[in-house]
This record gives sequence, C-alpha cells and structure tokens, in this order.
Amino acid sequence: MTDAPGPYREESLRQALATDPRVMEQELDVSIAGGRVVISGTVPTEDRRAAVTEVARERFPDLQIDNRTIVPTLPASGGEERVT
Repeated sequence: MTDAPGPYREESLRQALATDPRVMEQELDVSIAGGRVVISGTVPTEDRRAAVTEVARERFPDLQIDNRTIVPTLPASGGEERVT
C-alpha cells in the first residue's frame, strides 16, 4: 500500500478510520506527503484519538504519523440555563 499514489493512500486510510471499530470516524481529514501522514478533525474521546494513531501506524508503519485530531471539551455547567 505504501507504493500507491498519495490520493489512493489517503483514501485508503480515510476508509480504515471510518470502518475500524476502534475509530469509526468518517469526517477526518487525511493528507500524506514527504513521508508524513497528517490527520485532523474532531473525535469524541482521548481513547478514540489514540486509536486514530494506532490505525494510521498499522497502515503506514514507515511514515511519521502527525495526529492533529482534537477532543472537544464541554464548558463547565454554570447552573440553570434561562430560556426565553
């Protein structure tokens, strides 16, 4: 797989991230250039974020993995919400 052209490798990883039960995220951005895989987007948990790196390393063990995904934080509850 590492000999395929960039767009095919990127799509292959996107599909793996969307279908692997550890990740199951379809909205992640993937780019591969210069021996580096960059993955960005939002995931719901730190475990899922770690799984993104695992799946990418399994697919491309010879490339550097740059996992730029983020886990959003929820604002602290400030009490009651006023609805008007």
